Amino acid sequence: MKPLLVLLTGTALAAGFSAPARAQAGASGDGGTAARAELLASVTPTGADTLPAPPPPEIALRDVRPPSSRVRAVILTVADGEQAEPPTRSVFLNCAPVGGSHPSPEKACTWLNSTNLDPGALRVNEAEPCTMIYAPVTVTASGIWDGKYFQFRRTFGNDCEKRSAAGALFDF
Repeated sequence: MKPLLVLLTGTALAAGFSAPARAQAGASGDGGTAARAELLASVTPTGADTLPAPPPPEIALRDVRPPSSRVRAVILTVADGEQAEPPTRSVFLNCAPVGGSHPSPEKACTWLNSTNLDPGALRVNEAEPCTMIYAPVTVTASGIWDGKYFQFRRTFGNDCEKRSAAGALFDF
């Protein structure tokens, strides 16, 4: 009980407690219980059980997402063969702000934005001629996009099909 009394007394001193609370402290013979109750009543703000007022509309409508939810960072890899490990090449792509070690970050970020990170958008363009030589290439993309983790992997028949489907995204 002593720490509570010290806490209440410290609060009362900071707020400047009233003279009746000082006069009755310990005078009633109840071990200071009445004085503590009056002291507590003197430092408790009125309306303490009410909720704070809501913010003004111009603040309430503002986008209050934490900065971490605006992160757009991706690690892209290319591996020869049907396995993603070990990667032959890898780059880092940052899309907010645009940068990283990717040679064409603007084009790659535009491609990711337009597809909404859908691996199904990696479709080979049938209008572009590619050889029928099977030399598999596996690509992966993993990272954080607007606060959500994503990952995808795709194996193409050869490098020409990869360029046809992914454009500048995996062109490094």
